[in-house]
Amino acid sequence: MILENSLLVLLIIVLPFIATALIPALRRFGDKAIAGIAVVAAFLLAAFVFMLVPEIFFGATNAITQSYDWIPSAGIIFSVYIDPLAMLMALIATGIGALTVLYSVKYMEGKKGLARYYSLVILFIGSMVCLVFTDNLLVLYIFWEIIGLCSYALIGFYNTDPKAARAGIKAFVMTRVGDVGLLLGIFLLYAGTGTFSISDMVSGAVTVPATHLSLAAFLFILGAMGKSAQVPLHTWLPDAMEAPTTVSSLIHAATLVNAGIYILARMSPLFIGVEGWTTALLLIGGITALLAAIMVLVEPDLKRVLAYSTISQLGYMVFALGIGVGGVFAASYHLMSHAIFKGLLFLCAGAIIHAVGTRNMYSMGGLKKEMKVTHFAMLFGTLALAGLVPFSGFWSKDLIFAGAYGAELWIPLAFMVFIAILTVAYSLRMYYLVFHGKSKRAEPAHKTPAAMAIPLVLLAIGAIASWALIGIFSEAFYDFGFADAHAYTIFSFIEHTFTSLAVVFSFIALGLGVMFFLGRKDAYRNKPVRSILKAAGAGFGFDRFYDGIVIGLKEFGLRLRKTQTGDANINSVGIVAALLLILIFIFFWGVF
Repeated sequence: MILENSLLVLLIIVLPFIATALIPALRRFGDKAIAGIAVVAAFLLAAFVFMLVPEIFFGATNAITQSYDWIPSAGIIFSVYIDPLAMLMALIATGIGALTVLYSVKYMEGKKGLARYYSLVILFIGSMVCLVFTDNLLVLYIFWEIIGLCSYALIGFYNTDPKAARAGIKAFVMTRVGDVGLLLGIFLLYAGTGTFSISDMVSGAVTVPATHLSLAAFLFILGAMGKSAQVPLHTWLPDAMEAPTTVSSLIHAATLVNAGIYILARMSPLFIGVEGWTTALLLIGGITALLAAIMVLVEPDLKRVLAYSTISQLGYMVFALGIGVGGVFAASYHLMSHAIFKGLLFLCAGAIIHAVGTRNMYSMGGLKKEMKVTHFAMLFGTLALAGLVPFSGFWSKDLIFAGAYGAELWIPLAFMVFIAILTVAYSLRMYYLVFHGKSKRAEPAHKTPAAMAIPLVLLAIGAIASWALIGIFSEAFYDFGFADAHAYTIFSFIEHTFTSLAVVFSFIALGLGVMFFLGRKDAYRNKPVRSILKAAGAGFGFDRFYDGIVIGLKEFGLRLRKTQTGDANINSVGIVAALLLILIFIFFWGVF
């Protein structure tokens, strides 16, 4: 070990905040200096996190623990608990985050507000790492809100564009709905246990009263629904595509949406016994995955296609957690797989948009010969999303199918296989519209710059080879006592995959998905299918419903406004009258 664990953990916590403050302070040295500092900070942070890998993934059975008196006057302790689940999340955040910052050097070149952009990106990545490393629920919530603030600011980065500004506000408001639920759940657990320690609650070192536990379990689901864009709190994520594509990659692959999955996976051992909790996850995950997969089929915007795809894949992860004891490792493994290929797809989309100047897939076509590196990288990402052997998406999705099959969840399994068919179809549709057919552009697209191509190549390698790390991850999860983990080797994992009947469902989904893609025009002529797709094009009415609520509240406020005369005497009389009514109610309540 080059550095002691205690020093490494401290550096990981402190470095992002130093860089966040340093970048704006040095903006007078120019955009290149700012970008250089951000790249160095991002790769240093990733390096420090990777230095902890041997301590967690090679034979360890105890978590790395530390504690710092963060806000002594309020008794808030920043306690650290690093196990395989926390490390996996941190590796994703810093690894993909560092590649995204490198990619940004060229992608964001010449844009205004780069000091603001880079400082927020580094804060975003660092706060996500702190969120997964902390053992204190209150501290976790603080970083939960910081990543929410960063996402709001970065989604609305182009703040002179009304669409971007609205998208940032929409994301902020909708995720706050879930955040209120999470905060209430945290305080319920504290009221029942007298501690904010996650490890004490999960390990059973403290007992949570049943009434507190049941309500908190569902409030945590509400929190995860906001951050991880699950129905009905999902509509902010497609609109968040108004952000720079690099920000979209961070949100979808490395940081924000992973936070909701993490909190459910982390608290799963505590909540799994609550009646109806796993059923709720199965329903929410399954419905979200289905609706998003249908909406992708009619979406022309390349970035929004990837956004709906993310929502659908997050639904897979929530569904996996709903399997119960067999779901935490499967969900975590799919999260890692998805982070790699979805980060790749978003950065490919950024390179394409950078080259052709449009997000409309029907205005692209014929890019296969013009953007060779990007073409192969996006092909790898598409095949991983579709679940083709040997790409990473096949192995992680099959693990979820195997979990549902082993739990004898036949109807939910059939439901998810149907969604996998749609996934194959929309993946191929996206790839075909962008790279094949005749070019619809007056000028040819330029090649992808090296600073953007390097991250694409590295992530493309990850999309085809990352599944081979299954032995390292599964053995670590098993050694740390995760109830659903099996200690695979790469060969035993291959054997387990291809000897399980669940793999048949993966191949059925792949074959039927290809058939649906090839016969999609005939299928779209079917009247019921046209009706469903028309509803999907309107977002199944979720935004219209929310707009109705906002308009209703606005009208109510305008009518209520008439009671506000501005006369202090009248207002005082109203306050006194209300107090008298409350006292009368309390008196009679006590009497009767």
